[in-house]
Amino acid sequence: MQEFSEIIKTADIEAAGMRPNRRPAGRQQETACPICGGSGYILRSDGRAQLCRCHAERHFQQACRAARLQPALQKMTFEQFELANYPGNVQAPGGKGRTYYELAKEACAKMLSCCEKLVAGGAPRGLLLLGQVGSGKTHLAAAAANYLLRRRQKVLFLVVPDFLDELRGAFSGQEDEVRRLQEQAKRVPVLILDDLGSHNFSDWTRSVLFTILNYRMNECLTTIATTNLNFADLQGLLGTRSLSRLLSLCEPCLLACDRDLRLRGLEKV
Repeated sequence: MQEFSEIIKTADIEAAGMRPNRRPAGRQQETACPICGGSGYILRSDGRAQLCRCHAERHFQQACRAARLQPALQKMTFEQFELANYPGNVQAPGGKGRTYYELAKEACAKMLSCCEKLVAGGAPRGLLLLGQVGSGKTHLAAAAANYLLRRRQKVLFLVVPDFLDELRGAFSGQEDEVRRLQEQAKRVPVLILDDLGSHNFSDWTRSVLFTILNYRMNECLTTIATTNLNFADLQGLLGTRSLSRLLSLCEPCLLACDRDLRLRGLEKV
C-alpha cells in the first residue's frame, strides 16, 4: 500500500472524472463524508492511506448520470427482484407450460448471467424482455445497469419514447446534438432500451432505430431491451429490418405476471 503523500500526488481517478474533493462549478456543495471529511481518502494509523468508500459511491453517481439512469432506477437490484410476486402454481399464457414464477426466475438468471459475462470481458447476446405493463421488465433492466455500473462497465440506459422525443426536439438547429446522441447509442458497449414500442413511430424514428440496431449488430455490441408488445406489433411499428436486427442482438425472454406489480401495493390499502 502506498504512503499517503504518494497517493495524493499520483492518484489516478480518471474513471471518476474528477478529483474526490473537487465539485463541478455551479452545483450545490454536497455534504462532506463523515468518514473522510470529503477528501476521498482515509489515513490509517500506520501512516498509509486508502480510498474512502464514499469515493466508490461518488463514482457510481457520476456513472449513473453519464448512463442517463434516473434516480428511482438506481435503487433496483437483482437482490430486490421479488420472485414471490410471481405465482408458482399458475401457468403463464404463452409460457409453454411454465408458471409465472418459473419465467421470472429464468429471466432474472439470464440477465444476471449476461452481466457476469460482460464483466468478465465478453460481449454476450443481450435479452429482449417481453411482457405486459407492470411485469417487472424495467426492474430487471435497471438491475443490470446498476450491476454493470458498479463494476465500471460503460452503459447507456434509454427510455425509448423519451430518447426519440429528445432527438426530435433537438433536430431543429441542433444537428450536432442529434448526432452526438445517436453516436452514443450506437457505440456504447452496453445499450439498454427500455419501453421499446411505446411511441408514435414515424419513418424518421424507424430510421434512427434501424441505424442504431444495424451498427450494434455489425459490431457485436451487447443490447438489452424491454417491450410490452408482441412480435407482430413490434414488426408493425419497427419494420421487419429493425425487428430482425433486434432479434439478432437479443434473445427473447418472456417475463409475465398475473397483475401489474406497480398497482399491487394499492390493493392492500
